[in-house]
Amino acid sequence: MISTLKRIWKCSEKRHKNLIIALLLSFLRSVFSITQILAIILTVNVLCGNADSNSSMIKIIILTIVCILGNFATSYFEQINTLKSGFFMVADQRVRIGNHLRCMPLGFFNDSSCGRICASLTTTLTNVETAAPMAMVGIISGLFNTFTLFIFILLYDWRIGILSGIGMLAYLFIVNYQMKLSRKSAPFQQEAQNNLAKATLSFLQGIKVTKSFSFEEGDQQLKNAVKESCQENISLTSKSMPSQFVAGICIAIFESLLLLASLYFYIQTGSIDTVKMIVLLLFSFMVYASLNQAGSMLSMIGLLDSSLNEIEAIGEEKPLQEEMPKQTASSNDIVFDHVHFSYGDNEILHDISLSIKPNSLTALIGPSGSGKTTLCQLIARFRDSSSGTITIGGANIRHIPTEDLMKKISMVFQNVYLFEDTILNNIRFGKPDASLEEVRAAAKAAHCDDFILSLKDGYETILKEGGNSLSGGEKQRISIARAILKDSPIVILDEATSALDAENEHDILAAIEMLTKNKTVIMIAHRIKSVENADHIIALKDGKIVQEGTHEQLKDLPGLYADFIASRKEATCWQMNT
Repeated sequence: MISTLKRIWKCSEKRHKNLIIALLLSFLRSVFSITQILAIILTVNVLCGNADSNSSMIKIIILTIVCILGNFATSYFEQINTLKSGFFMVADQRVRIGNHLRCMPLGFFNDSSCGRICASLTTTLTNVETAAPMAMVGIISGLFNTFTLFIFILLYDWRIGILSGIGMLAYLFIVNYQMKLSRKSAPFQQEAQNNLAKATLSFLQGIKVTKSFSFEEGDQQLKNAVKESCQENISLTSKSMPSQFVAGICIAIFESLLLLASLYFYIQTGSIDTVKMIVLLLFSFMVYASLNQAGSMLSMIGLLDSSLNEIEAIGEEKPLQEEMPKQTASSNDIVFDHVHFSYGDNEILHDISLSIKPNSLTALIGPSGSGKTTLCQLIARFRDSSSGTITIGGANIRHIPTEDLMKKISMVFQNVYLFEDTILNNIRFGKPDASLEEVRAAAKAAHCDDFILSLKDGYETILKEGGNSLSGGEKQRISIARAILKDSPIVILDEATSALDAENEHDILAAIEMLTKNKTVIMIAHRIKSVENADHIIALKDGKIVQEGTHEQLKDLPGLYADFIASRKEATCWQMNT
């Protein structure tokens, strides 16, 4: 329990003020509750003839008003500060996780990780948002009030105090057992929730395929994940319900025992009078009410622990480390020196050594799975090589600060992603402070200004998520405009002409030619037009460089590049017989 409260306190480090205020108001609310007890005691004294009715009536009214107003005010502001601490605490965590993920290697974001991250940033953090501050305030204030009232009862009448203390210990024993059950079962529920998020994400991403093939079992993974989540929730509830019932019965039994004991001492022994008996009963019931408040929050500890473990696990994932001493690239030449790269035990790139000159166009060709995209990702440090070194301008990229490295590199991906925002802001993403004139100049260079202006809202057109309101070629040209606007000295094009038809391919190749001027360009290509004017062609097969040179040097040599040209020419001449 204490360790969990410490973790919540650490998690809310910027929101301690709200938590402290909520705790103080909770204690103050308990004080106002005591005024109600005093009003009842005065009423009993009046009924027993031990106090003047007129003067007591005024006191009773004042105490009642103070109790009502005090409880309302403290409860209201306690709730506000508790909610604030939860909302802002989780907002801080989402920003922290987002900043941390920015520094993670691309390999971290596989399908499994995306589902896990999605669940953590949504369901898991939402659970923490509502439960963590309530648990902290409820447990601390509940236990504090319980202990204070217990001391009062013990001093007022040690016999009733001991009996109430035994009941408290029995109740806490049951709650402790419940906490152990929760801690044991909560991780399974958390894992089921992560699997549900992963399956949902996978289902939504593949919905087009599912609908296209009318595949009835296409959502089976999602159905299984939903079923698993339901089963784990039911399992957790069914395991905790018996102990919850036993805890409730425990309180009811000891409240009854306190009532019987008080009546016994009042009737049989006469050791306590009417007023004392009522006071003891009221405070005894109050002590169990406070204890039950703390106990209900303690039962959430297991779920909170599991949620916090999940959040902390993401934060503990190791980002790409910037090695010391820091280095600065003196130029834009890129050198691979005996570079190897592996996915686990599977080596993808084998002993790659190459040199890319500044202000040149380098084309990478090769069959699918030959390592072209991986090689480009290594340049941008989306992944780190297993061995060997990669330098830019003589500086080891591991020693170049990430921000500086990203400023030097622009990438146009094969699968273009555009944000659900205006076209203007999507292009401006490459240079946030760019003017409209600069954005339009980049768009013109990428040959997309005309089609943008033909849209109803022009550059203010809001795109759908992922840019799905545009064609593949239009998305590709906007992404190239974004790269042009960023104006980085190194440009990586991951098959930039893959989504284009013959009509607009010429425009894109012209835009790529503009990028080549005074820039180091690395292009992954599958078309002859994309590579024949390259300064440097690198042919990859099975993770190895099998040929290097220019188009003129390689076109007549037997090997991968000649096969590449032959297959493209054959595809160009292919037609369907009717």
